[in-house]
Amino acid sequence: MINKIPYQFNNQRARGRDLPLNGMSKVKWASLLHIYQPPNWDPRVIKKVARESYRPILNILKKQKGAKITLNINASLTEQLARWKLTDLISDLKLLAKRGRIEFTGSAQYHGLLPKLPASEIVRQIRLNTQTNRKYLGKIYQPKGFFSPELCYSNSVARLVAKEKFDWMALDEIALTGKLKSVDWQQGYQVKGTSLKIIFRNRLASDLFLAQPQLAAKKMFRRLYQKNQPIILALDGETFGHHRPGMEKVLQELLKDKATEKVTYSEYLKELRDFKKITPLASSWASSEQELQKGVAYELWDHPRNPIHRLQWQLFNLVVPITAQKKSDPSFLKARLFLDQAENSDPFWWASCHPWWSVEIIEAGAQRLVKALTLLKTVPAAKLKKAQALSSKIANLAHLWQDTGKAAHEKKMFLAGYKAKPYLAGKKVI
Repeated sequence: MINKIPYQFNNQRARGRDLPLNGMSKVKWASLLHIYQPPNWDPRVIKKVARESYRPILNILKKQKGAKITLNINASLTEQLARWKLTDLISDLKLLAKRGRIEFTGSAQYHGLLPKLPASEIVRQIRLNTQTNRKYLGKIYQPKGFFSPELCYSNSVARLVAKEKFDWMALDEIALTGKLKSVDWQQGYQVKGTSLKIIFRNRLASDLFLAQPQLAAKKMFRRLYQKNQPIILALDGETFGHHRPGMEKVLQELLKDKATEKVTYSEYLKELRDFKKITPLASSWASSEQELQKGVAYELWDHPRNPIHRLQWQLFNLVVPITAQKKSDPSFLKARLFLDQAENSDPFWWASCHPWWSVEIIEAGAQRLVKALTLLKTVPAAKLKKAQALSSKIANLAHLWQDTGKAAHEKKMFLAGYKAKPYLAGKKVI
């Protein structure tokens, strides 16, 4: 999913030189692109995104000398690429990885909000992701780093990621102190009490591609060269070509710049010598300073003032332990698959109204959780009845918000605070 709202920019920064001053050394540029589609997604959408974004990005990497990226592909997408015969993409991913143009990361297969999952489910999702990606991508899939969906962080997640033998984890820069512009990208960082290194993304640089006009994005990105600091990006790969048609051409042009040295996240990490021990804050790549000051770490998925979110998490926390523990049930494997897929973060995101909203996805998420229970033969009737009641409450409240205009009002009020409006599937969200 795309970020909440892009960083607020002043277009005056785009003026001046486009390239570094003569004599400056090349600036290291590391890009992490995250690509994902929810489980059982509409194949027409997947094929459209593949045409508009995935293929153009891979073609750029094949043709542009020196271009390379770090890539997170959640296995939810990988298995759907195979299912819908988009095997050319899988072949290109393998080819580019073998050429050193792509470095893969680990993640959670179905894009769950990891800080909200039980530890056993976090580990399961991580291992499923590795297993499925290795099935389709082969032995070249050897991730050293980890991408937590939505860059959601908690210290408990970090400890589990370290135990799973990952070397590093990507985080948004706000996770360091709760404020932007506090990261020194020439400084190494390591989670206190673990071996896990942290690579912070530069939010300003990453968000340039989300809402700025193409020419402004290009000029403003090149202005960053003059700072002579590493440029660390992390954003949705679908931004290039799908959410922002034409932005893939901007990426291609920037990758040609001789002023930068393109490196993977792991290559960037190798250049760092001094690692400061830190305790990052619970946060996501959509967190704001104001939200964190209020103790709200994951606003788009778990806002304390959003009653739909509260009902969703009540249902989630009811269904997950019941289903996961019914291993002796004759229908456990079917129910387990439904649960794995139902752990994705999308229904919560689409219930936020900040500004994302979809009654259909909210309903479908609740129904999938209930389906996991109904498949089992040994669930107590009272538990099933409670789950069904919660699912109905979620659907009824979502429809009420839609029909009364509350959802539209919440979206409008939220967007009023931002000059730069986000894009989704090529259209500006209003």
